[in-house]
Amino acid sequence: MATFYDIATATVAATMAGNEFAVAAFVHPQIRKLDNTAHSQAAQLLARVLGKAMPLWYALALLLILGAAYEHRPITTDPGALIALAAILWAITIVFSVTMLVPINNRIAKMDPQQPYSTWLQDRCRWDKLHRIRIELLLVAVVVLLAGLFGGLQLT
Repeated sequence: MATFYDIATATVAATMAGNEFAVAAFVHPQIRKLDNTAHSQAAQLLARVLGKAMPLWYALALLLILGAAYEHRPITTDPGALIALAAILWAITIVFSVTMLVPINNRIAKMDPQQPYSTWLQDRCRWDKLHRIRIELLLVAVVVLLAGLFGGLQLT
């Protein structure tokens, strides 16, 4: 059962980080190529749907990582310490997201895409820059998590 839990934790956390990477690497660069009206419509729709789904996904991942830290206790051992560090990095990412990215996302989600507010493009650029920082934090957290979960795995 512990191995299944570790796989589920790794899957949820890694797909979360992968999703955030995909938004930055593939989705946003493509919608920036659209004309302003289509861009504002796409940005507003994405901000709304992702603004609802992502908090649940982040919270689920953090809860799973905390559970894995408990499962691999004590945190003074290498696996436990690495998983605890991953949980701390994940929590920092959540705080960073809530304080820096969510306010921008909320403005974009609430705008009228037919008549977007005057600084919405500047907000999108700022969000993208801050999002890159979030991705870096998430990727480090996932690597540290995987090292803690599976670094000592014996396949014999």
